[in-house]
This record gives sequence, structure tokens and C-alpha cells, in this order.
Amino acid sequence: MKHCSPTPSSPTRLRHSDVARRAVWAVLLCTGLAHAHEDDHNGPPLQPGWRVGGGVALAVVAAQDAWPVARHEGVLLTGQTARDRRNELSLEHATVGAAARFTPWLAAQFSLGMHDRDQAHVEVARVEANGQAWGQLWRLRAGRQSPSLGGVVDGAGHFDNFAQAPLAKQAVFNETWIDDGLTLQWRRAEERGLQALEAGVWRARAFPGGPHGPIAPSLKATGVWDHWTGHLFGAWLQPQGRGAAAVGLGTVGHTHGVPDCHQTVANLACFDGQAQVFGASLSSGSEDERWAYSAAGLWRRERGALYSQTGTATYEGDTTGLWADVSLRWRPDLTVAVRAERLASQHTVNGPGASLVAATAGLTAAPTVHRLALALGSTLFEPVALWLEAGAEQASGASAQPYVVLRAVWQAPQWLQGRF
Repeated sequence: MKHCSPTPSSPTRLRHSDVARRAVWAVLLCTGLAHAHEDDHNGPPLQPGWRVGGGVALAVVAAQDAWPVARHEGVLLTGQTARDRRNELSLEHATVGAAARFTPWLAAQFSLGMHDRDQAHVEVARVEANGQAWGQLWRLRAGRQSPSLGGVVDGAGHFDNFAQAPLAKQAVFNETWIDDGLTLQWRRAEERGLQALEAGVWRARAFPGGPHGPIAPSLKATGVWDHWTGHLFGAWLQPQGRGAAAVGLGTVGHTHGVPDCHQTVANLACFDGQAQVFGASLSSGSEDERWAYSAAGLWRRERGALYSQTGTATYEGDTTGLWADVSLRWRPDLTVAVRAERLASQHTVNGPGASLVAATAGLTAAPTVHRLALALGSTLFEPVALWLEAGAEQASGASAQPYVVLRAVWQAPQWLQGRF
């Protein structure tokens, strides 16, 4: 547990009530800061100071079929296709960032990220204010960031036990939703029951938003019951002119940009309407921290108009994904983990030229996809870990696609640090 010292008293003499009030305030603030970052270990320092850190994950993949799958059929995203990374040493993900806490109440954070051969992008550029009001703990964050869905969802995909982001995150968020926004969190000091509520507003220019449309609200609730932690999340977006490259015409690689149908609809499938995203997760573990269990689900519900050069149609789409993880720390330096996943989509496209619009968007079929993976990780030396993963992905009606991945992961969120 991190230690947090009470606020030092001023040279002037304080009454006992003042001392007690300041001591209680300091303990509550420190407790709030510690809990605020329990699912964000890359956040600013808990005490005034600075840190510089980063992470790199490298992978070598052996598989008969393209890995990762270039594009999941029946999933409406932006039309990008993943580059085949078989039989080569590739960059899975890399980050570098810095954070500082200037006072107990004010902090800032910045980080860059990069996937494979894609261009680097800003993942975090925000300021943070912490404090107490009306006897409650509050945290305000403003700037570029990802909406927090809780530790299970936020931590899955980059530098975790497995080489790929869960199918649900790939299909619902195009892997990661990074946007400009403002969040306000309320947190209780109690360790049982409802622990936190967080409300956010987002510019909604990144997927699942679009290049046009109003700001999007979000809400997250966190509850704790003994060794169990649960999160509920919801976001309500109204993208306008959100494009997806026509099947076979998407760029290779991964970006967080969205094609703009207000500029052109050529070779695009375009969506105007409502996009609602909901998520839930539950996690626990043994008291000795050897066992850990978690499960999560995501749902993107869209209603509106889908159109292209070939016609216009009304559209109803539901994309849902589930995954469950179990991990065992066999020895202090050896971990075994298993992940099971399921992804399903349903689409209804009606109107003139509906079949042509659906074909442009790649929605003529929507097979259910399953993935099962087993990973064995060993800590060579802190903070470097070596992971060997074997798994298979299968779409309904198709043969399984097995793969083996060897990964080297370096994580040092507090590589360099100091105090002010």
C-alpha cells in the first residue's frame, strides 16, 4: 500500500478541531487518490512529483491463415483491414509518456502510442484536479483520453496477458475509443457497496462517433463487494456522416480516424443516427493473489440511416461481445492464463437498394466468432516478461484458425521519477 503523509500544519497554532479536520481531509484525499488510480496505474503520481515511463510489446506469430484476421465479416467499423503479421518480428504496441502532480490537487499527463507500422498518435493529453467538496471526494479530468470502462475492459488489449485485444473491443470500439472529453468522478471512502460514479461528455469525433454530430454523454458506476469489483458503463452518441470504406477498399493498418461522408460518399458506406454503447465487467481473485478471475461484455446498438452511392436504407445493428479470463500465478515469476471469447452481430437493412448498401458495408453475412487462447508468461527480469500463447479463432461455418505467438513485453510506467 502506498503511504501518504498528512498535510503539514502551518506555523500558526491550530485548534484541535482544525487539526482533526485537516487530518481527516488528508486521509480521505490520499485514499481517494489511491483508489482513483487502482485501474489506471499509468496515472499521475499520488504525491507532488513527476514520472516518465513507457512500454513495448514485440511479437512473432506462426499461423496458417492471416493473423490477425484482416476484417471480421458483419461488423460495421471504418473499413480498415489489419496487416498480416505472420512470420516476422512486429511491434504489437508501444507507448511513452510523462505525468506530473504539481500539488495534491492538480496533475497533468501526456502519452504517445504506436501500433505496428502505423503512425504514432496521442493517447493521453489531459489535466486532472482532485479535491473534496460537501464531504465527498471528487476528480475532474479534461483533455484527450479514453473513457474509462473499469480495469477489466481498460486493461485488456495492450500489454496484458494476450497478444490481441478482445474481439468485443475490436468490434465495438475499433479496439480503443480515444477522444477529447471531460469527466467528473465522485468517490466514496467506503470499501463496500457503490464506490464511485463518473459522468463524462465527449467531442465524439472518434469511432464509434463520427466527424460530425453533438457531444456525447457517458456514465460509469463502480461497486465493490468483498473481493468482487463490478463496473457498469454507458455512452450515447449521435454520429453524422460516419464513413466505412467499402469492402475491399479499406486501408491496411490501424488509425483512430473516421472517413467523412460529408466530403464524399464514393467507395464508402455511411451512417447517420444513434450509436449507444453499454458495457459491464466483474472481477475477483484469491486472497493470496494467486488466482484472478474476470469477465466482461460490450454492446453497440445503432439505429439510423445507412447509405452509399448505390442507395439509402434504414439500419438497425447490434454488435455484442463477451470474454472471460482466468489466471494462475503458479510461481512468483510464472503465470498461466486462459481467455474465452464470443462475438456476435445482427443487422437489419431495409429500403431501396438495401442489398447493395449492405454489400458495400460488408453486412451480407454476420457469423458468430469464437476465440480461445492459453498463455504462459515468465518474468525474465523486472520489468521484462516473455509470453508464449497458443489459440484458435473460428467463425461459424468456417474452419478454425490456430496460431502461436511468442511475445516480449517491457513495461515501466515509472521508469524515471522524482519529487518536486
